[in-house]
Amino acid sequence: MRILPVSSGKGGVGKTTFALNFALALAKRHRTVLLDLDTGTSSLRNFLDVRVGKDLFHFLKKDVPLAECRESLPPAMDPEGAFANFSFIASPPGFVQDIVNFSPEVKEKLIAGINGLQADYLVIDMKAGLDRNVLEFLPLSNSGILLFTPRLKAATLTAAELAKAGLFRMLGVMLDSPLLRNRSGPQGDEAQAAVFQKLRDFLESGGQGSGLNLDDLIGVATEQFPQDNFLRVFRYFVENYKIYYVLNQFDSVAESVENTIKPFVAEIFRSASARVTFHNLGWVVEDEQVRRSSESGVPYLVQRHYRNRQSAPSAPPDMDARLRELFGIKPAKIPPQKKDLSRELSGQLDLLRRIYVFNAGKDPTTNLEFIAARARDLSDNSAHQFGMKRIFSVPEFLERFQAQLQ
Repeated sequence: MRILPVSSGKGGVGKTTFALNFALALAKRHRTVLLDLDTGTSSLRNFLDVRVGKDLFHFLKKDVPLAECRESLPPAMDPEGAFANFSFIASPPGFVQDIVNFSPEVKEKLIAGINGLQADYLVIDMKAGLDRNVLEFLPLSNSGILLFTPRLKAATLTAAELAKAGLFRMLGVMLDSPLLRNRSGPQGDEAQAAVFQKLRDFLESGGQGSGLNLDDLIGVATEQFPQDNFLRVFRYFVENYKIYYVLNQFDSVAESVENTIKPFVAEIFRSASARVTFHNLGWVVEDEQVRRSSESGVPYLVQRHYRNRQSAPSAPPDMDARLRELFGIKPAKIPPQKKDLSRELSGQLDLLRRIYVFNAGKDPTTNLEFIAARARDLSDNSAHQFGMKRIFSVPEFLERFQAQLQ
């Protein structure tokens, strides 16, 4: 399973609309669950006109297995079962103290339940803003999917703060670990301790006030202690931290680059690191149909699928199947198709052409298909840290960190 949290530093960027339709786009090929962790408001319930029998309340308070809290689209909404691979788990409709403000016990139970789900993809709709309950459900080694929009300048800066907070959280775990005691250096523990305390102070301040960034501090520390193995691995994790983002309510390339992407990257370079890697997963254009679907209770991709089906010419009758039925002959067995690499690459190339060459980037359906294709490619590519296969505890993450130290 690949867990993909969708978060935003600020509300009003269309996060739930995107998470819902992104999950539906993935569900065209894969078993996909959408988990609503926007607790306290349950935005997903407002966007889906589906009767919810069980939700997170039943899992956390009534000990119902999390898998039994999944709901599917009803036949009236999806008569052909085109989105049969899609299911969702809703938050409670009202305020429940333990679910809005996770206690350690509730958090531990929820993480165990998430890790035990059976699916190809789990998309998590996180609450807006930046707090501990958001950060602890994000990957430790990458940003998950950050969503922001050119329409809200503040959303760009808060997305940068969220990306930095994820990076700083990972580094803070390393600096607070017992593994730091195992470092080696030629110039004495006292001088080394001062170096690592400067790094802790920097992280605790959010990178503000010093005029330096992580690269500056690590560079100075490495010059002072060139043989320190801990510093070497610390730097490696910074350089391999990946930030994935999607632009929502997109309008133009020039405006978005100048007013959104540029300040987003510049803020992270200035106060965090210029060595992290950025991945633009795509964009979703501003579209009136998307906005109206959020009000109708039927997701945009579902509406669009059945609207296209109604306008498409009817398929020719399957004469072979008809003759077999008349003469009582069993249908021919269709051998299972192996995954064809060239076909997969061709499909992704076609999406790129449609977006960048034929200007199909003005169509939200194509946007979402492209982002889903990018997510599949990154998930299948072991060279990328994208989302997470499970929510790792701090001790589990430190095991991986320790392996790098050896």
